[in-house]
Amino acid sequence: MGKSLHWYLRRHPLLYKIRYRLVSKKVPVSTIEKFCYNTINKKKDIPSLYFELNQSIFGDNYKNRTDLKKAKKIAKWLKNNIKGGPGLGKSSQNALIKMLAGQGGVCSDLAQVFNNFCVINDLKVKEWGLKIESKDSNLRGGHSFNEVYSSELEKWIAIDVSKSILFYQTNSKQPLSVIEMIDLKTENQEIYFTNFNKKKQLDEDRVRDLYFTPNSNPFLITHYSNKTYDTFLDTLGFLPESIIHGLIYLTGNSYVYEFPIITSKKQVAANKIVVQEHHFSI
Repeated sequence: MGKSLHWYLRRHPLLYKIRYRLVSKKVPVSTIEKFCYNTINKKKDIPSLYFELNQSIFGDNYKNRTDLKKAKKIAKWLKNNIKGGPGLGKSSQNALIKMLAGQGGVCSDLAQVFNNFCVINDLKVKEWGLKIESKDSNLRGGHSFNEVYSSELEKWIAIDVSKSILFYQTNSKQPLSVIEMIDLKTENQEIYFTNFNKKKQLDEDRVRDLYFTPNSNPFLITHYSNKTYDTFLDTLGFLPESIIHGLIYLTGNSYVYEFPIITSKKQVAANKIVVQEHHFSI
C-alpha cells in the first residue's frame, strides 16, 4: 500500500529540500558573530513551564555559577531527563512536555529547548545546524547544536546538548567557538572534544561523522521567534508541520539558515580528530 497523503505532507524529503533552499543563504562571518537568539526572544515570551522547571535544574545553588557552568548544568539536566525519540515539531511548551514524558525528541528539539532555558537564565545563546552531504541516511538529516556566550571568558563556546560535548584545541583548556572550529578545520589543525556528562556514554564515531567529515557544513539559525512559532504550531496544529512552516515563510516570519562564507577549501584530516574523556565538575 502506498504512503498516505498525510505522510507526504509531513515527511516527504522533497518538501524539506524546498524549504531548505528557500531559507538558506551565505553571509560574512562578521554577520554571524553579531547574531544572538536573545535579541529576538525575551524572557516574557518563554512559556511558564520553563521557569517552573528551572528550579529543578538549579535548586538554590545558582548565582555563584559561571556562564559555562550554567550552560553545562542545563545541558546535562536535559540529556539525563529526556529519553529521546522521533522528532516532534511542536510548540516549545508542548515539545518539552512530550520530551519529559518520554514521547520523543531529537537533537533539534533539544537545541531549541536549550535556547529557551538559556534565555530565562540570562545566557546569550545561538542555535546551529550541520548540513551533511552523505550516502548514509542517518547523517543526511543533519544535526543541531548550540553556542553560548561566556562573559568570564569573553567568547562564544560551542556546546552539543544531545552529545554532551565541548570542543577544544590541543593544549588549550578554553573551549572553542563554532567559528574557531571552522577555522581550525579548514587549516587542518587538531581539534578534540570532551564528554562533560558522566551519566551518558559518548559515541565517538558518531561525533566524528557529524562534525569532521569533509562535507559537514555548519549554518546558524537566525530570525527564529519562539513566540511566533509557538502561536502557529499551537493554532494550526491540525495541519502537517511542513504546511505550517510554509505558511510562516509566506508571512515573512520564517527562520533563516545562514552559512558563513569560508575562503579556504582545505579540510581537516581524519587523524587530526582526538577524543579525550575529560569530565568537568559542575
